[in-house]
Amino acid sequence: FMFFIICSVTNKKPAQASITKVKQFEGSTSFVRRTQWMLEQLRQVNGIDPNRDSPEFDLIFENAFDQWVANTASEKCTFFQVLHHTCQRYLTDKKPEFINCQSKIMGGKSV
Repeated sequence: FMFFIICSVTNKKPAQASITKVKQFEGSTSFVRRTQWMLEQLRQVNGIDPNRDSPEFDLIFENAFDQWVANTASEKCTFFQVLHHTCQRYLTDKKPEFINCQSKIMGGKSV
């Protein structure tokens, strides 16, 4: 089986953004929801090593810590860009801290 992480936003007003961990069993096309966090619960995104292209990263929530390995460093970068943009757009206060991330992930801003 494989785990995937999905960042989603509702179309209701006000919009609700969440991060969902889903599981896919080998040979299946369907997904089973394992864990879901509201975006406001995300406290820190840790890219592990800003000096090399690595697929590893950590997500730290209010009451949880999740370690991840993306398929590629490029996929991790894309996920971070989407996550950062979503946080900037939908969170008004207490945005998560992005640490140990390459500057290209944050649009050239050094973090």
